[in-house]
Amino acid sequence: MVRIRKVPQTGLRIVATMETPHRIVAQSGDRQMHDEKSIRLDMPEIMGGSNRGLMPLEALLAAYAGSLNVVGNFVAKTMEFDLRHWEFTIWAEFDPRGIYGLEKVPKAIRVMHVEASVTTPESDSRLARLRKTTAERCPVHNLLKSAGVRFKEKWEIVSPDGSPAPAKKKSRSKK
Repeated sequence: MVRIRKVPQTGLRIVATMETPHRIVAQSGDRQMHDEKSIRLDMPEIMGGSNRGLMPLEALLAAYAGSLNVVGNFVAKTMEFDLRHWEFTIWAEFDPRGIYGLEKVPKAIRVMHVEASVTTPESDSRLARLRKTTAERCPVHNLLKSAGVRFKEKWEIVSPDGSPAPAKKKSRSKK
């Protein structure tokens, strides 16, 4: 088991600069604009943008995937989980009527769908524990959850040799 020393609290800061009415460049802290640590957010051309970056809500999904990755790897290390690789597909049930002013929408994102393919020799029960602990510790997951977003998740094991995990046997009820 990995021992964790006390970690000081810290603040987070970005600087975002408008390039066009539909596009910004955001950077971390005081780094120079346009370096490898910046991100460009834009809208598709059909919505007035130039399609030169992720849409802001796509960036939210990417931030969620990134946070699951970082926190999940940390959790895997602390529980000695043999995590070889994983891939996330995340999509949201989104109601755009509020953005367009068509209707008052209290929650634009209603449901977040997470599909994870996890390459590991570990058992389903250990994967379930990794999934639960990662969600408990993931700040983006907790932010979405506190905003009332529901989650539908499907995490599956891919064996390290590349083949899908063996199908689970259905239990038969004995008469």
